Amino acid sequence: MNRMLILYIFLLLCGTVSAQQTVEWNDLQPLTDDAHRTVYYKKDSKRPLQGKYRIIRGLDEECVKFSDGMINGDYRRYRDGVLRESGIYAKGKRNSTFTEYYQDGVTPRKETPILQGKIDGTVKTYFRNGKIEIEKEYKQSVENGRERRFANKTGKQIFESHYIDGKKDGEEWEIFEDASTLRSRIIRHYRNGKLDGSYHVESTRDGKPYITIEGQYTTARNRDVGNSTTPPMTQPMNGMNDFLFSQVDFIKLPPKVRTFGKRCYICK
Repeated sequence: MNRMLILYIFLLLCGTVSAQQTVEWNDLQPLTDDAHRTVYYKKDSKRPLQGKYRIIRGLDEECVKFSDGMINGDYRRYRDGVLRESGIYAKGKRNSTFTEYYQDGVTPRKETPILQGKIDGTVKTYFRNGKIEIEKEYKQSVENGRERRFANKTGKQIFESHYIDGKKDGEEWEIFEDASTLRSRIIRHYRNGKLDGSYHVESTRDGKPYITIEGQYTTARNRDVGNSTTPPMTQPMNGMNDFLFSQVDFIKLPPKVRTFGKRCYICK
């Protein structure tokens, strides 16, 4: 009786081990069916894959379960034996929040909500310390809604922008801080993905007002502004030490700032 029990357990263990097959990625033949789902075959077979597989893809190992050739159920991706990504498939398409991990296999690096293969919801990325780095909203894999960014050390929000159908639209603001005591806040506006409307740059040093710039973006990139054909400012250059702007309405500069045409330099 004991021998029969031991034999039964041995066969059960062998069956469990053999249930998960190992295959190299290059030995697979992925095809797309009429419903735009990926169906997997072995290159030497006409039958779609069934059951649990461990797929070797370069440095990564993917643990999946196939049903009629389509990945279905839990998905795990490992590198050097450490979990690097997890999620759930439904009939060949990603259909859950997929989480990518740092090298410790525990700390999330990125969380992506996916519905029927499309990014849908707020994608979040994290610093190594676990604090939130970026939040960005999507709908059907297209940016729609708000994007926010945060500082690593303080966790404070330092950026915000808005999207409509993949294009920036409305007010965007950003805060820059250098290693000294200079702090700058930029407010600009977008329309249909292009800079348009007013902008405002305000800098402080040691908590006191330092530079204030206000102006207007134009839709025509090389529209004449006074005697200048300089394009409107698109972003601060050289770490806030160099501004390029057009149609300036108001400038308040400290004594050590000089202007040449439409370019403003902070003199060190």
